Amino acid sequence: MLIGPRIKLLREEKGISQTKLGEAVNLTKTTISHYENGTRVPSIETLIDLANYFKVDLNYILGTDNLIISDKRSLQVSDEEIEFILEIRRLNIYNRVVRNPKKYAKLVESRLP
Repeated sequence: MLIGPRIKLLREEKGISQTKLGEAVNLTKTTISHYENGTRVPSIETLIDLANYFKVDLNYILGTDNLIISDKRSLQVSDEEIEFILEIRRLNIYNRVVRNPKKYAKLVESRLP
């Protein structure tokens, strides 16, 4: 479930504490902590309040959009980008492309009209 990590990511991007977020949406710091750690799940009303506070789509907090989260970064991708990745994976050269993405990106760019 991505709800907790999404709340934490949004909070950290905004540069606020759990206490400040709790105050903004009428919750305690402990409740925010539970949400972020996945020990509790927010009600739909709270999810809406959080989405409104952060000015994001509810689907983003729910994790039903196209978001890739790794240890180093997060990235929202389009359906077309996902399709491109799937097509590249079908190729016999997939492992070489993944090991050296800059080289292959330049190769693709050099062949574009």
